Amino acid sequence: MEELELVLPTMDYKEDMLDFLKEVSIADKGKPWQYAGIFRTEEVIPFEEWIQEKKDEEKGINLPENYVPASTYFCVRRSDNKVVGVCNIRHTLSDTLFKYGGHIGQTIRPSERGKGYGTKQLLMALDKCFELGIKNVLITCDEENKASARTIEKCMGKYENTVKYNGELLRRYWINVNKVKSLQR
Repeated sequence: MEELELVLPTMDYKEDMLDFLKEVSIADKGKPWQYAGIFRTEEVIPFEEWIQEKKDEEKGINLPENYVPASTYFCVRRSDNKVVGVCNIRHTLSDTLFKYGGHIGQTIRPSERGKGYGTKQLLMALDKCFELGIKNVLITCDEENKASARTIEKCMGKYENTVKYNGELLRRYWINVNKVKSLQR
């Protein structure tokens, strides 16, 4: 598999991310997970402002109501420096995130799906959770998003239950980060 790395958003990736967004908006139109990890980047605010928003969000500065500090990363393929995925790691959980959202939101570029990048990105996101001291990670996915459920299960996600949120069914999983780390050694 291609070598990947998680990097913080910068202007260097602006054009690639705009292409990424176009792909997602077409492939996932109307689906609840459409903009996982990249909400507000499409025509809501300029990309430059979005980057600053992400920097502030990581530090817990100027958070909108009910938001928590979070880190957003681009998953970049090293061979061609292409963004193949995006993930957002919430440092803590609000009541809503505990019930419905979880610690990690992620999406893979539609043209890059089915190549194992979602699993690799999630494993790298779990490494970031470990660095943040998050030992048990909650992650959710839409009931109909079978690919996401398989990815979570490959990364040792243990199904807890299914809940209803905004008329959609969400599967809730827990991942013990220390257990995943011990198996990666």
